[in-house]
Amino acid sequence: MDVRMGTDEEKELILTKYPYTSQVMRSGGSLVIALENSEIEGFCWSFRREIPVPVGKTEEFVNVVEVFREENRRRGIGSLMIKKCMETAREQGSYQVRAYCDMNNLPSHMLWVKNGFTISPVKMEDGQIVGSYVAYRL
Repeated sequence: MDVRMGTDEEKELILTKYPYTSQVMRSGGSLVIALENSEIEGFCWSFRREIPVPVGKTEEFVNVVEVFREENRRRGIGSLMIKKCMETAREQGSYQVRAYCDMNNLPSHMLWVKNGFTISPVKMEDGQIVGSYVAYRL
């Protein structure tokens, strides 16, 4: 498995082959791809931003980690892509890597826990927990 930063051409290929990805792949972000036998097996899309409180730090916010084929999930591909994203964020001087997980997305929560991220549940005023923010300080 080859995991590396993706090109603009590879981004367009993903958007064409998997049109639903346009909901999470915005301009100005970073693309990490996982390749096997020259085929894109998955991607991680993130963007760098100022942390939304006045601390003078930036973070890499992961919008999505996707492994396309079911049979390739839970084989470590997502972890490899997250590690590449973290490496790139560290090189760019980011303070942390962060993401959001929906409450019912247990595979996503387990992926972040496996990679050493903290889990902070998001609780609504009525007490309902709707998801979690995950974070890793670089």
